[in-house]
Amino acid sequence: MNDPGPRRFRRTPAAIWIAAGVALSAGCVAAAPAWQKTLGPTKPGAHPAMPTCSITLRLSWKGMLDAGRLSIDFAPKGVHKPGMFVTRATATSLGPAAGLFPYKGSMWSEVHPSSLRPRFFNGTETDRKETVVTTNRYHSNRVECVEVTTPKGGIAKTRSETFHFSPVYDIYSAILLVRSQKLADGDTVRLVIQPFRTPYLLSVKVHAHELHLGRKSIRMGVSLSKIDRKTLALKPYTKMKREATLWLGDDADRIPLEFRAPVFIGDVRATLSGFTKP
Repeated sequence: MNDPGPRRFRRTPAAIWIAAGVALSAGCVAAAPAWQKTLGPTKPGAHPAMPTCSITLRLSWKGMLDAGRLSIDFAPKGVHKPGMFVTRATATSLGPAAGLFPYKGSMWSEVHPSSLRPRFFNGTETDRKETVVTTNRYHSNRVECVEVTTPKGGIAKTRSETFHFSPVYDIYSAILLVRSQKLADGDTVRLVIQPFRTPYLLSVKVHAHELHLGRKSIRMGVSLSKIDRKTLALKPYTKMKREATLWLGDDADRIPLEFRAPVFIGDVRATLSGFTKP
């Protein structure tokens, strides 16, 4: 009669190592990255909500060469999306910039007004080579992204990805959350955002309250780092290696007055050129 003991003994070490490996792997996956502890605040502040309004921003290089226009409608009248705060925007390149880099884009964002967290984002961007349509759906524990790229005269290619993290904001919900905070000098807001396909760590620090473009404003530094959606490791955002600067109006509306970004092509600016409220 065969003795089962030795066989059990021979298999036991392998079973132990496999179990230990699984446990260690699970521990590595579950471990939160250090930067996650710096996130917040993620609850809306006490500042009054963004009113129904339309703003137009002039895009330029160093404030001299007109490059394009960005128009944003916050909570536009005539748009009915029950229980949602809607933001829509359009962007286009103009003048010499349109000759070098023809671009047209449109965006649609739906945000829960009580939490200022997004539910849905859709963006369409067209340049000389292709049209990219991005649809993001934000859930309680993940972001589902579908990106459809259609080359000029080519066949559409669909790419679907899921980012398992929460909370995650789109660009417009991030603006709404940041402006809702107290924003005293030295305050910092850190959020995870996924404006299109790639997730980022967004850091916003209040540097000063000052006059800018003849208006009372809040000057803030803005920096971005890419997030690896699988490992959550941070990667440099090479298109903007240094801190950008954002000025918000220091009043009840708190609309963007100017944004200056030191990107790979130089000093790009978006400056308020129009503001209307019904």
